[in-house]
Amino acid sequence: MTTKSGAIARKSTAILIISVLVIGSGIYVAWLHETGQPPFCHGYPPGGDCPGNYSYTFTISVNYAGPWRLTYQGYASGGESNPTSAKGSLTGSGPYTRFVTLSGPNNNGLTLCAMAEKLDGSNSTLTLMITGNSETSLPYGATSYCGGVYP
Repeated sequence: MTTKSGAIARKSTAILIISVLVIGSGIYVAWLHETGQPPFCHGYPPGGDCPGNYSYTFTISVNYAGPWRLTYQGYASGGESNPTSAKGSLTGSGPYTRFVTLSGPNNNGLTLCAMAEKLDGSNSTLTLMITGNSETSLPYGATSYCGGVYP
């Protein structure tokens, strides 16, 4: 024989459990929709819009007749956060080109930042380019540039 208060307690517990499940499921579905997860997206990169990884190859060019130093850092984001392992520092002389491939999630951009500086006292112009976009230094100076791509 069950008491009336015991039946009410079990019913209240069942309602609480069902409420938690319904609310949790609703939050999960809302998260799936907000982040574009299946079933709210269609296909994976490069043609689809579901989260996945993609990569892009940047071209860094230094145009300067004299000695220079180049440093660069890649980021798996649309700005200077979330650095990748793609980084480097080197010195050289004369025109130079390097290809740097970055990979990251397709729900964010990829960014490559570079800085080139003259290592002599020339007043000639040094030009730094990242995938066709350029930044020119002042005489006796250095220049930096960040270029990015978005899926």
